[in-house]
Amino acid sequence: MPPLLQTRGLGKRYPGVLALDGVDFELRAGEVHVLFGENGAGKSTLISLLAGANVPSAGEIRLRGEPVRFANVHEARRHGISAVFQEFSLIPTLSVAQNLSLGEEPRRGGLLDRGALRERARAMLADLGFAIDVDAPVAGLTRAQQQMVEIAKGLRGEVSVLILDEPTASLTDAETQRLFELVARLQARGVGIVYISHRMQEIARIADRITVLRDGRQVTTVE
Repeated sequence: MPPLLQTRGLGKRYPGVLALDGVDFELRAGEVHVLFGENGAGKSTLISLLAGANVPSAGEIRLRGEPVRFANVHEARRHGISAVFQEFSLIPTLSVAQNLSLGEEPRRGGLLDRGALRERARAMLADLGFAIDVDAPVAGLTRAQQQMVEIAKGLRGEVSVLILDEPTASLTDAETQRLFELVARLQARGVGIVYISHRMQEIARIADRITVLRDGRQVTTVE
């Protein structure tokens, strides 16, 4: 069977800058594949292309062996690829529940079903082990709590590829442990996870494979 997600010769050029140069990358179902490299290595550019936030200048992306091209993140999400970036996409003035159903609000008789909205949010957070008040405005949450809401939002719907960009940067040790337990559950369901981290201890703990990038190029991929 082909890899769950694969790139061939993937490149991204900006005016005067070659940010990504001919990268071959693959993600298997049920694995955690870490992208590793210093700032400017091309990690963020690669995940932005995989998630539909940017369009490649060269090369191709294949999903389950079939070529795909995403014009935006919504198209990538429809194909089951979801990313949790370092820059959050939450709306601060809305509640946690509203953010978790944004664009997919439950309705009854053509009107917003606020009860269902809140119950859906509670169920999503409980499944992840995150204890957060669904009625709280996002602006009043800590950075770590916002990170948890962003992760929950990223797992909304049917997800086959999850991209996590430095997800533990704002989390406590206990919150990080819950995240790793979540990652293990997702792996058991066959979800492929692209994971960016600079923390060697957590890489050693959860990575199945590591791809090293430098100056926009792939250096190596190792078990």
